[in-house]
Amino acid sequence: MTDITFSTVVADLKIAAENSSHPFRYFTLATSDFNNIPRLRTVVLRDIDDSLNMMIYTDERSKKIANIQANNRVSLLFYDQKRLLQITVKARAEIITDETIIQQIWSRIPEKSKRDYTTELSPGIEIKKPEEVDYLEGKHFFSAIRISPVRIEYLRLKRPNHIRIVFKKENNDWKGTYIVP
Repeated sequence: MTDITFSTVVADLKIAAENSSHPFRYFTLATSDFNNIPRLRTVVLRDIDDSLNMMIYTDERSKKIANIQANNRVSLLFYDQKRLLQITVKARAEIITDETIIQQIWSRIPEKSKRDYTTELSPGIEIKKPEEVDYLEGKHFFSAIRISPVRIEYLRLKRPNHIRIVFKKENNDWKGTYIVP
């Protein structure tokens, strides 16, 4: 039974990477700042490979980049309100530094979305009004982050019994165990 559940989790994540209306498309990424205080933000699942490595995009000047450089352990939270399904993931994050890979990804980004990575000021800089954001021509700060899960927890709220399963990666295989909800 845990194998079937794991397969549905994987299928959901793969669909979410392709379908912007899937509830797992937008998820919460947690990192730790320099004082070990958790930092949460919503990010977009852009890709997932057969090893379950997930890809997100960001501005290379964002705080999440500095946080990951200092501590690459991250947590993810996916939630489907209709199914009352929560997926939490513990993972390691890696900032993609290979310029060839960055350029390949950049070339596939729609033109209207590229603008998000070309602001003159870094993300989080205080401004007086939204119209003050200036964009650069011919320069971008695009970066990608690969997230490699090491533990996935499935929680489905349903009656008469909630279902909670933890999946741990062991030697490139995932082993599932039921746990108390």
